[in-house]
Amino acid sequence: MRAMTWVRILVGAVWLNGGVEKLLNPDFPQQFVTSLEAGGFISQAPPFFQNFMEGFVVPNAELVAQLVRFGELALGVALILGLLTNLAALGSVVQGTAIFLSQGGVGLGSGLGSPEFLTINLLVALLSLVILFSPAAKVLSIDEGLSKRRPGLSPLLVNHRGRR
Repeated sequence: MRAMTWVRILVGAVWLNGGVEKLLNPDFPQQFVTSLEAGGFISQAPPFFQNFMEGFVVPNAELVAQLVRFGELALGVALILGLLTNLAALGSVVQGTAIFLSQGGVGLGSGLGSPEFLTINLLVALLSLVILFSPAAKVLSIDEGLSKRRPGLSPLLVNHRGRR
């Protein structure tokens, strides 16, 4: 198995773990709402993202909580199985970046503590970008099998032309 296949599976496992934790916590939607009402996720975010959070996320907090919960589950399953991997990787970039921004983005430190330049969410987003463009990340995937049956879909599914 190629290293990029393992990267895809591990990124999927990160999402699946987060989604299962939220699914098993029946209080997650209310905790998310309470945190948003208290200014959590918003106060640390960069100004441009604060506007998005206040204008869209806060008014729809319960819906967003459910989308986060099931989005993480879907991303995890899709990446682990290699099903619509490019779409899942793109979703992973968006989700990882949104979480990263809601947590304040890049912190260069105050000189007294260590900088938080590379957080798990930024790392997941960056690795997902690599997965998106890497044909090697699609080895041992459902997409690989689909592309063999339908070579015309190969550029979309596995990032290379199917063999005829």
